[in-house]
Amino acid sequence: MQKVLIFAAGAAAGFVLGTRSGRQTYEKMRHQSLELWHNPTVQEKVSEATETVKDKAPQVQHKVGELAKKATHRGTDTSATGAPTNGVSLEDAAGRTPTAPPTVTSPTEGKHTQSPN
Repeated sequence: MQKVLIFAAGAAAGFVLGTRSGRQTYEKMRHQSLELWHNPTVQEKVSEATETVKDKAPQVQHKVGELAKKATHRGTDTSATGAPTNGVSLEDAAGRTPTAPPTVTSPTEGKHTQSPN
């Protein structure tokens, strides 16, 4: 019983001390990250990145629209997808149930042979 009490006291002391030092480390990291975030150089880069995204958004939207139209095109052109369709449109192929490939039988299939014992 004495060993359990000593263990519990050690665990409690370790928890309290560890929590205190852990909290101090957390607060230090938090303070450093806030200092970095409020740094004028960092804020300048954030503003530049925001402006770049705002400037490029219409171009990206247009490009995505073009790619979406190509993806839904009903032709048999496979150059956009790179996937073979065997002359069937993607929509028709998507509506079909897949078929199993033909089975190949070996010359010995169906013949019973005695296994050596």
